[in-house]
Amino acid sequence: MAVIPLVANPGAIFGPKAQVYVLDENRAVLAGPLVIARRRVYHREWLLGFEGITSRAAVEVWRDQLVAVDE
Repeated sequence: MAVIPLVANPGAIFGPKAQVYVLDENRAVLAGPLVIARRRVYHREWLLGFEGITSRAAVEVWRDQLVAVDE
């Protein structure tokens, strides 16, 4: 999943084993918690891979949604 971070230090937020949630525009949870298995920077985006999800098609339904973490 490609994510454009809106935080100053995304490396601290998107660390391995971090849990994230996919939210819609009303902040309703669509999926999660998703556990980050791998990550890398690609230009301004972060590419995230999740435990148990092995195909891009599985995350395609979350395109243009928000990603959030617990505080």
